[in-house]
Amino acid sequence: MLTKKQVIDGLIDLGLEAGDTVIVHSSLRSFGEVDGGADTVIDAILETIGPDGTLVVPTFNYDPGVFDPAATPSVVGMITEAVRIRPEAIRSSHPTHSVAAIGRLAEQITEDHDRVEAFARNSALHKAARVGGKILQLGVTQTSNSSIHVAEELAQVPYLDKQRRVGIKLRSGKVVHKWVRRPGCSQGFEAIDELLYEQDAIKETIIGRCKARLMGARAVIEVAVDMLRADPAALLCDRPECGACAESRAMIDATASEEEERRLTEMAEEEERIRRQTEEKLAGRVNFYEIDGQDRSSSN
Repeated sequence: MLTKKQVIDGLIDLGLEAGDTVIVHSSLRSFGEVDGGADTVIDAILETIGPDGTLVVPTFNYDPGVFDPAATPSVVGMITEAVRIRPEAIRSSHPTHSVAAIGRLAEQITEDHDRVEAFARNSALHKAARVGGKILQLGVTQTSNSSIHVAEELAQVPYLDKQRRVGIKLRSGKVVHKWVRRPGCSQGFEAIDELLYEQDAIKETIIGRCKARLMGARAVIEVAVDMLRADPAALLCDRPECGACAESRAMIDATASEEEERRLTEMAEEEERIRRQTEEKLAGRVNFYEIDGQDRSSSN
């Protein structure tokens, strides 16, 4: 039976510190049996980061039909739902990819999340990274690391134009509808590990039966952005059955074709401009002494 003290000891060994802002992706089952369940893990994290720290967890629902910030449950794990229902937690208002936060920066991180795309600049996870946040993985891999979606937004990969229409329940009870961006597949995100390990950017330990990992959110985003700028398909998965990644690759290819067509058009226009200028010179219609619109022949 894993105790709260054992979890705290493991988190300290991992490098989690007082005052940290920490984004937690988790699997309660990975610990084995925990005395007190999800709440024990949450309490251990909160005690480790202290009153000046901030805990952030995804409370995604993906496509709830109608999103009610006060009632729609998280579907990404027992720990995230246990955080969401705590009275001190603040939940962001993004209709498909909300987060819940507890601590000093909870309000700043969660506010106005509905005004931007789920992982765009100034989204909740982007703001958590900007304040030096850390990413804590408890029994999960990079396939759960939603901060990599932030990198996709910052790198402006071509496959971000997929959308879904969702309803949002306002405090008045009225339901409004809006279109929101639908993030792509995350099953290829483990490709980032090699570069992070090369940079010694990941710390690991074992807590109970749980493999726990800690890394800086900025380091993750910067490495992922570099990978995506070199190859927009770098973090797509290779599963034959994954229609989302097949669609994303098609969008990348289409964008590349459009860019090549635009480049060829610009080259043709430049060649035509040079041809016309050359013809004008040969016809004597160009003053070869004219510089910046002024005739300087008289200065000689």
